[in-house]
Amino acid sequence: MPHYEETIALYNSNKETSLAIAYETLKKLEWEILYAGDNSLSGSSRVKWGKGGQQILCKIDGSELTVRSEMVNGELTDIWGINKKNTAKFITAFEMASSEINNSIIEQNREAINTLRAHTKQAAEEHLQETAEVDKVMRMSGSNLYATYAIIAINIIVFILMVMDGAGVIELNDLVHIKWGSNYRPLTLSGDWWRLVTNVFIHFGIIHIAANMYCFYRFAAYLEPMLGKAKYITAYICTGIIASVASLWWHSEGVNSAGASGAIFGIYGLFFAFLTTSLIPQSIRQPLLKTIGFFILYNLLYGTKGGVDNAAHIGGLLSGLIIGYIYVYGIKKEQQGEPSPNWIIPFIIIATICGASYYLKENIVPGTERIAILNQIKDANYKDNDLFNSKLEEFDKVHQQMNDILNDTLLTQDALSKKIEETGLPGWESEANEIAATGKYDISPEAHAKATKLLQYINMRKKEMELIKQINSDPNDSTSMTQLNEIRPQYIELFNELVK
Repeated sequence: MPHYEETIALYNSNKETSLAIAYETLKKLEWEILYAGDNSLSGSSRVKWGKGGQQILCKIDGSELTVRSEMVNGELTDIWGINKKNTAKFITAFEMASSEINNSIIEQNREAINTLRAHTKQAAEEHLQETAEVDKVMRMSGSNLYATYAIIAINIIVFILMVMDGAGVIELNDLVHIKWGSNYRPLTLSGDWWRLVTNVFIHFGIIHIAANMYCFYRFAAYLEPMLGKAKYITAYICTGIIASVASLWWHSEGVNSAGASGAIFGIYGLFFAFLTTSLIPQSIRQPLLKTIGFFILYNLLYGTKGGVDNAAHIGGLLSGLIIGYIYVYGIKKEQQGEPSPNWIIPFIIIATICGASYYLKENIVPGTERIAILNQIKDANYKDNDLFNSKLEEFDKVHQQMNDILNDTLLTQDALSKKIEETGLPGWESEANEIAATGKYDISPEAHAKATKLLQYINMRKKEMELIKQINSDPNDSTSMTQLNEIRPQYIELFNELVK
């Protein structure tokens, strides 16, 4: 926390007298006096503009007084030098009080300090007792967060590997996310059941993973020590799976879903269940309940704006609540001196697997959709795939232009022949060269086969225009008419194969 301290020499080295003067100084400054120790006083500066004051600590050490001002309200920096101003203000007021104070006020302040010391000692004892009660339930002391760190590490490692594979940091490539195991309906419901788990560790961009990992750690730090690693990991994975199933059920049209937020909502739902019982001591239950309640409500409302898989959030939240109440039952058994029921973890795992398996079995997607998606993913692995697709887009534009020429009923035969000569034939010739050049591209065998057929199609359409031009110049050319009638069904059939 940002802080500043300064030490000055004391003319009167009597500790109790110096503390009495420091007490009077805090009163003069109208700062709140909080606690007293054997050789120290603690207070708080005045609250301004709705913001909390700074903690003020006055400590006597022999013939020296150290004054420390510290920001304790989550500030990262003291950009305005408030701590330094506080210490300067206190020292100035202390020196003035030293010259003005009389023995009567010193005696009154000593009595007030002794009373405050007694209250401080009592408050400290109550705090220790309260801490012990909290620790008995939440088991914060002597615990570690290895499972939490491992989950965060897995998410970060997967994200880095996906970025290296072309998933993108800001601009995203959905096919890479699908390849790595996102929850994509045509694949999850056609055999890739494992996507219900893997998608929990996949994220769409740096902001997505940063926000999720922050939200996860915020309350996971309470739950892992409280639950133990087995229950904790079981809750994370199972709520993540149920959230994935909820997403599939809600988005019947199919969306490419991924992210730890479903499991995170599961963890929040579980903790919310704990906080709605008497399991956690009242002293910390209410503040945590307000915080987690606000988080859940805000994020669910934010999810209604679109682009957020709220179905997964709700699925994770509800499953977390249910698992949370089951865990509460087991923990209370332990507190009553009974052994914790050993059926809880197997029951949750089996129930999750059975529920997910039933949904997958009842909602199988046809294999044709699966094959189409897998082909797209396979093609995306080739270096020149995007370049080839851009050539196909260019072809579509040229194809439309060529059709517009032949379908223009306002053109006379001579005008049509001129249009074919100046635009049509050069256009097809140029496009044939562009497609022929893709023979050197790093694309899939299927794409090369498509390019070969496309080149055949272009040559047929080019031949069509040459025949039309010939017929326009000699209407009695029956040979050209016959060839035209033969080539048109052929290129139509070939085009239908290309667009399948």
